[in-house]
Amino acid sequence: MEQWDHLADVVAVGSGAAGLGAALAAHANGLEPIVLERAALVGGSSMLAGGGMWVPCNHFMLADGDEDTRELALEYMEGLIGDLPPASTRIRKETFVDRAPQMIEFFESLGMKFRRTTGYPDYFPHLPGGSEVGRGVESVIWDTRALGEWADKLPPRRFPRNLPLGTLDVAKILLAKRTVSGFLRLARIYAHHYVAKIRGQKLVGGGGALVAQLLHQALERDIPVWLETRVVELVVEDGRVTGVVAERDGKRVRIGARCGVLLGAGGFARNEELRKKYQPPGITNKWTSAHAGDLGDGLLLGETVGAATALLDEAWWGPSSYLLPNGPGIFHVSERSKPGSLIVDQSGRRYFNESTDYVLAGQTMFERDKDVPALPSYLVFDQRYRNRYPFAAFLPGKTPQELVDNGYFKRADTLEELATLCDLPAEALKETVERFNGFAKTGVDEDFHRGENAYDTYYGDPRVKPNPCLGAIEVGPFYAVALYPGDLGTKGGLVTDERGRVLRDDGSVIEGLYASGNTSASVMGRRYPGPGVTLAPALTFSWLAMLDAAGKPAPEAKALAGTANL
Repeated sequence: MEQWDHLADVVAVGSGAAGLGAALAAHANGLEPIVLERAALVGGSSMLAGGGMWVPCNHFMLADGDEDTRELALEYMEGLIGDLPPASTRIRKETFVDRAPQMIEFFESLGMKFRRTTGYPDYFPHLPGGSEVGRGVESVIWDTRALGEWADKLPPRRFPRNLPLGTLDVAKILLAKRTVSGFLRLARIYAHHYVAKIRGQKLVGGGGALVAQLLHQALERDIPVWLETRVVELVVEDGRVTGVVAERDGKRVRIGARCGVLLGAGGFARNEELRKKYQPPGITNKWTSAHAGDLGDGLLLGETVGAATALLDEAWWGPSSYLLPNGPGIFHVSERSKPGSLIVDQSGRRYFNESTDYVLAGQTMFERDKDVPALPSYLVFDQRYRNRYPFAAFLPGKTPQELVDNGYFKRADTLEELATLCDLPAEALKETVERFNGFAKTGVDEDFHRGENAYDTYYGDPRVKPNPCLGAIEVGPFYAVALYPGDLGTKGGLVTDERGRVLRDDGSVIEGLYASGNTSASVMGRRYPGPGVTLAPALTFSWLAMLDAAGKPAPEAKALAGTANL
């Protein structure tokens, strides 16, 4: 019999959505949980996320009259993802579609508040079952004063996420110089921000609001959250995981788990050794936008007890730049969709639809590099683009000279000079831009079909006609920024079943061990169906895992019938 320094029913490793969500679910089902967090601050990569959750058939959609059905959601997932065992099996997809709406209602029952992100489409809305109106849900803007001294345990949020804004606000405010609605939205957000400061409020949106709400509910229930506590070992008795060994205050602490351990410590995006071992050639952890503590602890712990793994070569990829000289990596979404920009490889040629979803874009960069050097590729744009749109945190028209001098922004008066700065063949770059400019005039991208679906145009500019994603590159000076396949975190990890239980290679269950979030291999396989397919499965499978730990079945799935209006 093990001797424990502390005893709980459930040990949740990690304080992001997966860990905090599991702790709340455990408590709601009569269990005593404890949350262990390696870092000094709460939230991990969940805190840095946009905060959206992709939830088919959610009750907000149904209340708005935008009906969704189980069959449509599954048709979309199967058509996009395919059957990809052991991570994305039919039963795991079915479980997610059936249980994600119930997950939202469960956390609402605890006192959390959410809202719909109406109009943010699926990332492949043109596929069968895809939605143009969107299946997204997010936390409401939230006042962290309710956390008391724990508010100081939330990481600071970078612009624009330090403003009280949500998912739908981002696309609008990026057009503040171009549209009345964008200007008014930004003005409203700033007014909200300053009025809140006068009132002493500490507002947060996005992933920060989600984590803050989860943390608040945990503190309200006196759930222990131990920071600066790194789990270094899983304790196994008679084939069952019964607790952990952790390092805290310079000492080793043995913590027993009567009903189970849930690993929700994120992925391994910041672990250079693991990335080079498992991921495509050329990878480095310098390009990632993941949390600094995303070091693979959960994966490594699971492997020590024989857990199966899958999709370790994958990540939540996305074209990213690297702020010289020492980072950070900057993840680019809207910049690729704005008219007046294109991406070329080192031959000076376009090779994909720049507005496509970020995971596919990152995968395409790696695939292209097998035949034509594409690491880095270059995002090319002109002064008109620069005057109209923000670039990362840099406001329109504000291009810091020091970033030109150090080579982050490559700037030249002509395309030929720009090609020289980027070591690209000048004639090829000129031909590429000229062909692209022709597409901008007709509104039809004959090569890669940019702007032909609702997701492509979501971050476009509605004032640009006939295609809001296509604009000519013709007003000097001209710019280029080196792009790499960065990421929001890794998406491969421990193999789990539809109840969140960790499996061995032979499919057997490792009793007492659960995993969720980026510690587990994603149910989304190698694809990215829509906004929020990291956080929604994290919370859903954490909730289901704790039902299993408590020996309770999941609630009966609701029948969602009706004609879809998608």
